[in-house]
Amino acid sequence: MIDWIGYGWVAGEVSGPSTYFADLTLEVPRGDVVAAAAVSGFSVGVQQNEPGSVAVYVREYAQFDKAGKPHVIDVPPDPTNNVLFIPECFFVRFRLTVFQGRAFAQGLVFRFAPPPPPPPKKPPSPVERKHKFNIHDYHVHVGGKEIGKHRFMTLASGSGLDTKAIEKILKRSTSEAARFLRVRPRDVKTVRAQPRRPPKGGGGVF
Repeated sequence: MIDWIGYGWVAGEVSGPSTYFADLTLEVPRGDVVAAAAVSGFSVGVQQNEPGSVAVYVREYAQFDKAGKPHVIDVPPDPTNNVLFIPECFFVRFRLTVFQGRAFAQGLVFRFAPPPPPPPKKPPSPVERKHKFNIHDYHVHVGGKEIGKHRFMTLASGSGLDTKAIEKILKRSTSEAARFLRVRPRDVKTVRAQPRRPPKGGGGVF
């Protein structure tokens, strides 16, 4: 039985020879989950006879080991990695990439409920629990030009994604961008946007 669902939106738009990316990191109440990413809408054009493209997938996730410590798993940047089962999950990072186009996508995480205790004489009806999130947005720049975004959705209560953990994820994310753009990692700068809370319902839009 699924007892928790978390989701967030990502969007990107770019024209010319560059590729734009948008990341979404979603913290998960500890448990076994299925993470899924899907494009919900897009429009692409052509650049120098090369058609535009859109992809969204799981880029990395963290899971707790037997000692209760989180362990980060680096997932290859492949569009086929858009549905993953993750035991003992801590967080999931999704990525949307856009070339010569505009796209909207969604990252979702479904958590499975632990085995229930022996039912009472009158078992209660299953209830879906919804958690509230705090949203932290970061803009990614190279040479003063914005080349991407990263959104963190942390649990409003009992979050394990502190500032140090967020900084580590940002460092890995921007290092990937630096390698792709063939620039030095120190040339990639992140700027935090004004903090805000998501609208009622748990979702958010870039």
